[in-house]
Amino acid sequence: MNINYEYYKTTKSICPKCKKILAAKIVFYNDSVYMLKTCTRHGEFFTLIYRDKQKYVDSLKISKPALYPIKVFNNDFEGCGLSCGLCSEHQQHTCLPIIEITDHCNMSCPICLASNHNSYHISLKKFEKIIKNLLKAEGYLDFINISGGEPTLHPNLIDLVDTARQQEIININLSTNGRIFLKDRDLLLKLIDRNVYISLQFDGFDEKAYVKLRGQKVLEEKLRILELLEKHSARTALVMTVINGVNNKGIGKVIKYFLEKNFTKSITLQPIAFANPRFKYDESKVITIPDIVKEIASSSDGVISESDIINLPCSHPSCVALTYLLKLDNGKYIPIPRIIAVDTYLDVIKNRIIPGMETESYKKIKENIYNLWVSSGIQPESKNILKAIKSIMREMIMSGKNPNLLRLFKIAEKNVKSLFIHHFMDAYNLDFSRIMKCCTQYTVDEDRLVPCCIFNNMERKR
Repeated sequence: MNINYEYYKTTKSICPKCKKILAAKIVFYNDSVYMLKTCTRHGEFFTLIYRDKQKYVDSLKISKPALYPIKVFNNDFEGCGLSCGLCSEHQQHTCLPIIEITDHCNMSCPICLASNHNSYHISLKKFEKIIKNLLKAEGYLDFINISGGEPTLHPNLIDLVDTARQQEIININLSTNGRIFLKDRDLLLKLIDRNVYISLQFDGFDEKAYVKLRGQKVLEEKLRILELLEKHSARTALVMTVINGVNNKGIGKVIKYFLEKNFTKSITLQPIAFANPRFKYDESKVITIPDIVKEIASSSDGVISESDIINLPCSHPSCVALTYLLKLDNGKYIPIPRIIAVDTYLDVIKNRIIPGMETESYKKIKENIYNLWVSSGIQPESKNILKAIKSIMREMIMSGKNPNLLRLFKIAEKNVKSLFIHHFMDAYNLDFSRIMKCCTQYTVDEDRLVPCCIFNNMERKR
C-alpha cells in the first residue's frame, strides 16, 4: 500500500471475505490508528481502529495483570482463535457471560450481531448445566446476560431466570428490544419482581436512525416502552448502537435523559460493528471510542469531561471505556474519577464489572473516602459529595453485618450510575491481541465459553 504510515506492532486478524487467519500490522496514519492486512485471495485491507494515536498508546499503559478463571474447559492450545473454550492461554476471566436462549426474534435489524433463524429455544436442562459450569469457572459472577434473538419470546423465560437466581450470581441482565412488554405487562412485572435488569435496545430520539439501524420506524414504540419501565421502576440499562453520521450527534440527548431519570441505572454506547453481512462495511460510518468520548464531553454540559472516561484495564483497553457517576443531594452528578485517585480507581475496576465488591477494592474506596473527609472544602462539591457518601454508608451499615451482595448493589445503584463504551470488533478490525484479554464471552454449548468477537466473526452461522 502506497501510504506513508508509521509501524507500531504486529498482531493477527482475519480476512473479512474468507475469514482466513492473517498476519496484521497496527500502524499510525494521520494521527489515527489503523490495521493493515493482506489476503492472497482478496487483497489488502486498511481499516481505522482508533481515531487518536496518543490516546491509543496511553491506554495500553493501564493494562493490568489478568485474573484467571478457577477452571478452563480447553487445555489444548492450538492457536488463538482455534482453541476458544476458554483455553489455558486466555489472559482474563469472565466478567460478563452472554447466554443466547433463543434465535427467535420479533424484529429483523440489519445491524444485529446475532443470526436469527427462528428455530431454537434453549432447554431448561441445558441452561442449568451452563449456569453450573459458569460457577465452576468463576465461583461467583457480578452479572450474567440473557440474550437472543429476542429472549422475551422464550416460552419458559421465567423458569430460566429462576434457575439463574443463585446466591453466587449478583445480577441477571436481560437484553431486549422491549416490544413484548407492551402486550405482556405480566411478564415485565415478573421480571421486575425477580430483580432482573432490563437492558433496553435504544438508539436515540431520531426516527431516521431507527430506520437505518433497525429497518423500521420504532421511535414512538420505544418511548412507550420507556414510559412503561419508568412507571414500574424497572432497573433499566440503555444500550445505544452508534454509527457515525447517523445518530452520533444524538448522544448528548440520550445522556441527558439517562441522567435525569431515576429508573435508568446504566448506559452502554456501542460503536457499530460490521458483523452482519446485511449491513455493508462503510469507512465513513466507522466510529471509535475516542469519537464517542468527545461527543459525550461536548454535549453533557460539563457533567462529564473526556478525562472522566477511562479505558477498562481488565479487558484490552481498546475494548471498553467507562465512568461511574455519583448522584448528589442537589440532583447533580459528579464522575467518581474526580473523587478517587486515578491509580486507585484503575485498581478498583480492574477485574470486575461492579467496583468495590471485593475486599481489597472496598478498602481502597474507603481510604479515599476518608481522604476526602479530611480535605473537604478543597473541591467545590466536597460537602455535597460527603453527604451523598455518608447516606450510602449509613444505609449499608443498617443492612447488618452480612448483607447479601445484591442488597449492597441496589443501595449503591440508587446513588451511582454507570456509563460504558463497548467496542465489539468485526472482521475488518478483529485484533487477536484484544481477543486474548476478552472478558465478555458467549456460552457456546454447556461447557464452552467463546470471546464475543471470535464467535461473531468466525463461528456464528449466518
